[in-house]
Amino acid sequence: MWQKYQQWKGYQSQDLETITQDYYEDGSGKSPRYYQVHAINKTVEAIVKGEQRALLVIATGTGKTYTAFQIIWRLWKAGIKKRILFLADRNILVDQTKTNDFKPFGSAMTKITGRKVDTYYEIFLSLY
Repeated sequence: MWQKYQQWKGYQSQDLETITQDYYEDGSGKSPRYYQVHAINKTVEAIVKGEQRALLVIATGTGKTYTAFQIIWRLWKAGIKKRILFLADRNILVDQTKTNDFKPFGSAMTKITGRKVDTYYEIFLSLY
């Protein structure tokens, strides 16, 4: 059945590692909600198929940061994307994201300040 599904979706064998990459699990038992799973999977599939950009429109209070984290985690762990920029409209949101939701990225992540980008890092957080 999995083979038929892959064929129907048009998955290539080299894409399967990314498409089937596990979600981040922190041990708390928290998992994405059904609409987050859909957004995460569709975004990852689009990027694997060659799309360079994705725009998600998600309502307030429905876990935008969590959804973005899971997308970034899967792409980063699979090695598809080497550098990722996460933008927010307020400093408090960038700081909160860095210390809470994106904490698993650890030393691979930095906040851009003073318009200076340190290319040592892979995950960048900044204001737009």
